[in-house]
This record gives sequence, C-alpha cells and structure tokens, in this order.
Amino acid sequence: MPEASQPGSADPSSAPPAHGVVLDARRHLEIVGVTHVDTFTEDTIVLSTELGTLTIRGRALRIQQVDLDTSRFVADGDVDGLQYSRRRPHAADDTLWRRLWR
Repeated sequence: MPEASQPGSADPSSAPPAHGVVLDARRHLEIVGVTHVDTFTEDTIVLSTELGTLTIRGRALRIQQVDLDTSRFVADGDVDGLQYSRRRPHAADDTLWRRLWR
C-alpha cells in the first residue's frame, strides 16, 4: 500500500524555490528569486527579490549572470555582507504629494 502524503508536504523537486541564496567561500554567490537588478558597482549590488531588497557589499564584485526569466543571479568577488531591507507597501494615500497637501 502506498504511503499517504502529509498535508503541506509537497515534493520539493516539483517547484523551484521562490527565493534562495548560496554563498560559496565568500567568493561565489548564486541567488534564485531575483526580480530586478537595481544598481551595481564593484563594491555594492542592490537587487529586488521575492523577499524584499537585498544589498550585497564587498570588493571586486562582478555580475556573471542575470536571467530574470528564471529569476537567477550569479556574481563573483569578495563578498563582505548581505543585508535584506523590509518591503514597505506603497499605499496610494502615503505618497509624498498626498502628505504635503493634507
């Protein structure tokens, strides 16, 4: 008799992860779930991801691959840190113009 599947236990190989980060020896970075590359320099890369804004800091950072169709991002360099920023909802009532004209 086959085993009954547990509720909420989907096969992990059936769907790609919404967001994932792999940092190998602080030199090679692979991220899944990237929706946009906001800015990049040799010292800082700022990405929009499924889980908010991700800032990558380091030295000699080089983007090796960006594929927004598969949400995949790959970079090499000396990675010093990764920092997430919380998403802030952009309510129509909270725009700068509306706050100025209240």
